[in-house]
Order: sequence, then C-alpha cells, then structure tokens
Amino acid sequence: MGLWSRLFGGKGEQGGHEPSSMPWDGRPSILEHVRSHVAIDGPGMAEGGDTLPDEERIAQGSKIRWAAGAMDGVATHHMGTGEDEEAVRKAAELVVAYSRQPTASNKAAVYRHVVAGHVVSIIDPVIEALTNEPLIGHERLYELARSFATDAPDREPVKFGIALLGMFGQPQDRDLFLTLGRHEEFTLFCVVALANSPEDADEALWTLARTVAGWGRIHAVERLALSEDPEIRRWLLREGYWNSVMYEYTAATCARAGGLLTALGDDDVDRGLLTAAGQILQALIAGGPAEGIDDYEDARPVIESFLGRMASSAETVEDFLHVHAIGGYLDEDESLWAGRYDAGWSPEVRERLRSECRSILGRPEWEGRVRVGLESGDELVFAHADQAARALGIDTWDLHRRRLLEKPADPGRWYHVMALCDETRIGEVMAFAEASIGLTTIATGAGDELGLVRPQA
Repeated sequence: MGLWSRLFGGKGEQGGHEPSSMPWDGRPSILEHVRSHVAIDGPGMAEGGDTLPDEERIAQGSKIRWAAGAMDGVATHHMGTGEDEEAVRKAAELVVAYSRQPTASNKAAVYRHVVAGHVVSIIDPVIEALTNEPLIGHERLYELARSFATDAPDREPVKFGIALLGMFGQPQDRDLFLTLGRHEEFTLFCVVALANSPEDADEALWTLARTVAGWGRIHAVERLALSEDPEIRRWLLREGYWNSVMYEYTAATCARAGGLLTALGDDDVDRGLLTAAGQILQALIAGGPAEGIDDYEDARPVIESFLGRMASSAETVEDFLHVHAIGGYLDEDESLWAGRYDAGWSPEVRERLRSECRSILGRPEWEGRVRVGLESGDELVFAHADQAARALGIDTWDLHRRRLLEKPADPGRWYHVMALCDETRIGEVMAFAEASIGLTTIATGAGDELGLVRPQA
C-alpha cells in the first residue's frame, strides 16, 4: 500500500478524487524512521536517528540547525507560544470539515495547513475549539490523528496527530507515544498525551523520561514533579535533574519534588545523593533560564545541611566545585543580600557558612587530587579538575599548551590557551596558529547566511 493510500485512505466515502502524486509521496514515515533508529544500549536515537526525513525541507538550505526539540522547548519556556488566531481558526475548521466529510481532499487540506505551521503555537486553542465543537465526528477525528501520527513523513503533522490522540486517552496508543517520544522532537507532545492516560500515567511518563536526555527529559520531569510515587520522587532527586541541555531547567523542580531538604536529613545519605545535591545546588546558584537559588524556599536550610555533610564527606573534585559555588554565592555583594535576609537568612548564619566553606576548601589534599584529574584522559574529569585548578590558583598554562599541540583542530583547546595568554605568550601562540591552521585554506570570504561554517578537514 502506498503512502497516499495509507495516509488518506483512498478516495473517501464522499467520492473525493485521489491525486496521482503528492509532494511527500515516496518518503518514509517519521514513525518508521524512529523505530529503525531506537538506541539499543541507552536513551535516545542511534546514529543518524536525530535527523528526520523532512530535515532538508525544514532547513531550506540553511546550515544552522536546531537540536531536536530545542525550538519547541525554547518557545514554551522563554518566548511563549503566542496564538495566531487565524491559524487556529482555520485548523479547527479544516479538522471539523474532514470529520463531517472524510474525503482525501479534506484530509490533504488539514495536512497542508499543519505542515506549513508550528504546531506548538496553535495546538492548545485548537484542541479547546475541537472539544467545544458539538457536531464533530469523533471516530473520524481519531482516524485523522492516528494516521498523521503513524504515517506522516513530516514532523508538524506527527505532532498534531499525537496531540489529538492524547485527547482520547486510549490504552492502545501508549506504545506509540513511548516510541515516538524517544525522539526529542516529539517528546513534549507524547508527554502531554501520556499525562492524559486514564491508567498508569506516572509510570508511562517515567518510562519515557528515562529514554531521553535533552529537552524531552526537561518536559517529562516537569510533569513527573506532580507524581506522588516515592520511587519517582527519589529518581527525580538523584537522576531526573540531569539533562544534556542545562541542569538549571530542572534543578528547582527536582529539589522541591524530590524533597531535597528531607533527603539530606536522613540517616542513610550516600555518595550518589551528595553528588546530586551538589549538582542541583550549583545549578540553582548559576541561575539563568529558570528558577535560581533565590527562588528556592529551602535554600538556607539545604545549604546548611549540605555543608554539614561536606565537612566530613567532601572527597571528590566535584565536591570541591560544589562547595566553591556555595562559597561564591555567600560572598556575593551586600546589595544582593538585603532581600535574602528578609527571606530567612541572617548575617550570622551567612558568616558561619562562609567559614565552613573556607575550612573545606582550604584543606591541603585538594591540590593533589586536582593535579591527578588534570592528567586524566577523561574529558569531563579533566574539565572539573581544570575548573578547580583555577579556583586554587594553579597555573595550567603549560598543560593547556601541551594539549593544544596534541590536538590543534580542537577549538576548545584554543579557547583555553587564549584565555591564559599574556603578552609573553601570545607571540608563540600566534606563530603556532599560522603554522598549524592554514589560514588561506579556511578563508571563505563574505557570506550571506547566519553563523560560521567549520571547514572540512
């Protein structure tokens, strides 16, 4: 059966005319693509899976690419989805028209309208309009949603189909959501759909959350924060906050939902919890795109409890960095502390905790541990040690210079070398750049597109 027949069900009961070909004919469905690229040994997609079948059409020749799910994530978290009233009205009218007269041409009209838009910006008011439409054919609406979600080769119709299927809360769609949701471009829509499930919604959301790592993890965690399941709350605190975008998006959510203050007061606090607590606190202190430390109502007692634990348990370079971040917060300018004193802090508590930070950070063993990390071949271990070295005043110029000589094509190594340059070193670095980069081979001249293009090796 061809894509047209699968997607549009032939000519329809009302004598609709089937076109001989369509622009999307011959391309694999999104669902087929995701199924064939599910990672076997971890979350997310196998190699090549993140690139969807409609990528070139979406990009329209641009070399700039959004990470999977990032456009919808940024829109929902920072820009607001807005509401194009005309696009909402037309989408609802086209869906209603199809439900009353399920012809191929009516179904194609819905598809063309949806594929050209941005579903996240219209879906809520469209669903509201359809819910309030007394004459809509629910059986045909479900058929439309299912066919878009399972057969469409374009991302926006798939999102539209998932969202509509979520209205029905049918158990048979659970596996479909768990499959499509593994691709971060669709996780948000699958999370909302699963949350509408009449049974085991939390369990399904938790299953999906553990199969994604980026924006999808953020969306799933935000919904799981409402769960009363103690195992899910424990997971949120120890693992759920982790994502490949920014911990700052989930830190406050997981600290609250996971009961960080209570957990740090338990008798069985282990190494995993201490590391998680430190990472959450460091993210809250960094602040940025979401709630920060001053938005977290338990900030003072949690910091007190954490530093109390660190007094006897600080042993890793990560522990050092977490305590250093807290120390930096406590050392912030007095102008920032007036409001904090009104929110439960006091000058006496602040000074006591500053002293505790200095005591922990001043221990002589840290330099040796940091130097061991600086020799590690693990890039994350090295990065942590490098941050700690800067805090301890350890000169790492020779180390970064050596690393650059070993791998001059790594832009990150150039960044670190240049950050440590002074007037006695810059000449050597510039000479090495001229000898190793080949400036004439990377010159591109003026361009007419946004961003930089990395030259081919």
